[in-house]
Amino acid sequence: MKVTKGMAYGLMAAAAVLWATSGTLTTLAIDEGATANQVAVYAAVFSVVVLLPAIHILDRPSLRLRRKDFPAMLLFAVLTGSIFSLAWYHCVDLTSVTTAVILLYSYPSIVTLASVFLLKEKLTVAKAIALPLTFIGCLLVSGAYDLELVRLNLVGIGLGVYTGVAAAIYYLWTKKWLVTYSANTVALYLAILTVPGVVLLAEPLTLLDTPLTTDAWLLIFLIGLLPGTVGFVISMVALKHIEASKASIVASIEPVAGVMLAVLVISEALEWLQVAGVVLVVAGVLMLRIAHRDGDDIPETPPGRTAEPERREETANGK
Repeated sequence: MKVTKGMAYGLMAAAAVLWATSGTLTTLAIDEGATANQVAVYAAVFSVVVLLPAIHILDRPSLRLRRKDFPAMLLFAVLTGSIFSLAWYHCVDLTSVTTAVILLYSYPSIVTLASVFLLKEKLTVAKAIALPLTFIGCLLVSGAYDLELVRLNLVGIGLGVYTGVAAAIYYLWTKKWLVTYSANTVALYLAILTVPGVVLLAEPLTLLDTPLTTDAWLLIFLIGLLPGTVGFVISMVALKHIEASKASIVASIEPVAGVMLAVLVISEALEWLQVAGVVLVVAGVLMLRIAHRDGDDIPETPPGRTAEPERREETANGK
């Protein structure tokens, strides 16, 4: 089937909406009796179960990873996969979907800030405006104007901040991986190597303490399938037909979709200051991405979501 540019934009938007389901599905699974650790572990396993055979059938050369790169890939997976997953699901559990989504989407600002101070990139007017917008927006969404609320949710907010930092690390490190490997290879080994780390960190002996209902299993499977696998696959199709910079702007609907789903599906309440915070963060992210429309300085996707579909023909085959 021929994919037109209009269809590709639609696929990219659909991928962003699928990614946005993660927070709401997590809340529903926890409401069904699952723990955040169980969601993190089993969703990671389900993602590998779906992704590994798909890549084996459709892109077998991407299964190859050079032995010398294994230790670095393992560290990469622990920081941006295992710890990220646990931080994300626990942040959703301890705070709210809205807070978790917006703190995660602080990562373009973290990358920009790191690029200015560590990589000596130019601080443009757009960056200078977008950074404080995003920072203030994150403060509002997390409820920083209510000191008692912050005190009660300090751990959850801290975990949310880590997801943003981990997403920034993912982007900066992925740029190096993609010099040698295809995007499919990076995504596959990130998924595979996330599993042992997340199992160990989640205290494996406690995973069986809480029996899961059929509904909880279904919801966790959907987390691994929809945001973890299907969103990734259709984003790859879209990125083959539209520029990555334009696709990243379309993908910025994810935080908006995440908040809307939380409000509509699980009736998550938002105060007006939090709504203002969401608007500020989305505006800041869009400003950063539009400012970088001619380059690759801002990541298109958070951890576990690959940023470009092109294969490195020789190096991807280990030659």
